Amino acid sequence: MVFIDLTHELRDNIPVFDGDPKFRLKSVSKDDDYSLYEIKSGLHSGTHIDAPYHFIKNGKKVHELNLNNLIGQSNILTLKNNETKNKEIAIDDLEIPEKIEDIVILNTTWFKKWGNDNYFRDNFYLSKEITKLFLENEIKGIAIDCPSVDKYSKSTMHKLLLKNDVWIVENLTNLNNLDKNKYTGFFIPMKIDSEASFIRAFLKG
Repeated sequence: MVFIDLTHELRDNIPVFDGDPKFRLKSVSKDDDYSLYEIKSGLHSGTHIDAPYHFIKNGKKVHELNLNNLIGQSNILTLKNNETKNKEIAIDDLEIPEKIEDIVILNTTWFKKWGNDNYFRDNFYLSKEITKLFLENEIKGIAIDCPSVDKYSKSTMHKLLLKNDVWIVENLTNLNNLDKNKYTGFFIPMKIDSEASFIRAFLKG
């Protein structure tokens, strides 16, 4: 059995979205007898999940998400042309399967820009038409290798997805290791009373 890890490593001072708290990871051990580390961070650092409560006042928090909806058959949808200057992802930009599974994973190759100055500002993002298509197919979650499903400083697609109880995972990586169009996906957050969580995202090959 082969597992493919799609998760960025959480380490001290990794890149974060503009205005978010810096991710700090440091040793607070008092002597050489043991190791003890402390984290200070917002919950949208690295590969993370957005629960509905992120934008929906009475939406579910992470600990209220159904675990069964975080594991399942996942379509890998890859951009036909990721060199385009127009970063809005339309239906025609993807090979859409006849049956869309519970989880959609979008491979834009933007993860290769991780650490670059423009990573959090010039990313690919969902169009309204593709978002509505996913909702019509009653997906449970969507995961993308970009910092957001929205254009920089916008939140329209977040709100549209989250109000329909569709969770969002952002900042996937390692999508160049995929050679199939469908996998079993695992998107496992902490059981935390909050709007978001660090996660371990991986696929079973």
